[in-house]
Amino acid sequence: MEEKLITIVVLPYSKAHILKMQLEAKEIECDLEHINLIEGAASSTVRVKILEKDLTNAISILDNFLGKKTIVEPIQDVKEHHILVPVDFSVNAEKACRMAFNIASHLQVKVVFMHSYINPIIHSVPFSDIYTYDSSLLLNEAEAEKKVNKSFQEFITKVAGEIGKEKWETVATEFIIKSGYPDEDILDFAHENRSQLIVLGSSGQSASKNAIGSIAADVMYNAKVPVLLIPENAPVKELKDFSKVLYATNFDEKDFQALDKLMAILYPFDIKTVCLHVGEANGNDWDLARLNGMKDVLKEKYRTEDFDCRLITGNNLLDALEQFINDEEIDILSLTTHKRNMISRLFNPSLARKMAFHGTTPLLIFHA
Repeated sequence: MEEKLITIVVLPYSKAHILKMQLEAKEIECDLEHINLIEGAASSTVRVKILEKDLTNAISILDNFLGKKTIVEPIQDVKEHHILVPVDFSVNAEKACRMAFNIASHLQVKVVFMHSYINPIIHSVPFSDIYTYDSSLLLNEAEAEKKVNKSFQEFITKVAGEIGKEKWETVATEFIIKSGYPDEDILDFAHENRSQLIVLGSSGQSASKNAIGSIAADVMYNAKVPVLLIPENAPVKELKDFSKVLYATNFDEKDFQALDKLMAILYPFDIKTVCLHVGEANGNDWDLARLNGMKDVLKEKYRTEDFDCRLITGNNLLDALEQFINDEEIDILSLTTHKRNMISRLFNPSLARKMAFHGTTPLLIFHA
């Protein structure tokens, strides 16, 4: 009986060709099959197919190729600048795609669209040399792959149509469809490939079944690159219409590093940056002194940029921030978050998590 070829990943041709060479170096037969994700466009995206018997060895090579879920230390090599956009085919994911595309067009970088799905074969293979599985999984695998590819094509075609063909063609794009778990795959790819920014939708606590919504917090806490979260109820706006970004500071030692990254993203745009500290009434003098010192440093470092530093008081940090955002018509809220363990996340949610799931303002997060 002829052994069946199975798809392990969908990649741009250049990446697929490199993966093919790595697989064949380990004596794993590999075929590349071209597909069209956008009708009428020249295909540069392919399915990577292998024999079932090579599945276990091939998956380990694929994981290393795209980025294994390990702690990644800073590396000095330069990767191609790009923005990573995880998609789950939801309406909110469309908002994230349009925002990412808008930023990429100004920064002149590539956009990488990624979707992860559960493969009934790959994710049922035990860790042993000899294994058995229900033959019906083959049919399920084929149906899952077919459904995902169709949904991805329809999603990208819709987003491209909303953006407009002429504008769409001005930005380089890549498409990755991979079996796996979204939270792991997003972080692995971003860290391995040094993504400049991750843009994804957060769908709120009421939409717990939504894949992107359920992993937004994990990406937010664990990503070592900036993360832009687009809330479910955020208005659809072009970046050219944005006028103010708010950086919420608690006078952390990492603030200036975060502001450097923020300015690197905002430099093509005519957007005013407001640094805000919410303090207690009895600590105004010391907070004001530190805020003025911060303002002096920023004015000296970014002489051509428009900066403002403000101090407000309030008993409830979240309420004070939301009130300021509404009064000042802030377009993006930016802040630094620290990695927290699971217990502290459950019993003492951070400001970033609260704003991500309760606000309507896009949230740009830097990891300290």
